[in-house]
Amino acid sequence: MKVGLIRCEIVSEFCPAASCLKSMREKSGAFEGIDEEIELVGVMTCGGCPGKKVSSKVRALVNKGADTIVLSSCISKGYPVGVAFPCPNWENIVKAVKSVAKKCGEAKGIDVKVVEWTH
Repeated sequence: MKVGLIRCEIVSEFCPAASCLKSMREKSGAFEGIDEEIELVGVMTCGGCPGKKVSSKVRALVNKGADTIVLSSCISKGYPVGVAFPCPNWENIVKAVKSVAKKCGEAKGIDVKVVEWTH
């Protein structure tokens, strides 16, 4: 699995993504049950509110080899996870990511998966 991680732009200013990276490394959270090696291709942000740059970020990660786009938990669950509010643009971001991932995958002849959280 070759992962492209997309994080919240605002949260990226003070979160080092340690829990997201740990869940990949330890194959916990969203990565539980993954038997294959997990390679991190790149880490990007959504591009800032309202996530309108996320499509170009997905394209860049797939072009660099990602076959799985993972949205960090700070977007879907808030930061700190489960304490703060999730991104108010979450549904639009997920819709855009899935659409672009599908198109990029079709162009490359692969099925690009989308995972909506990390830990």
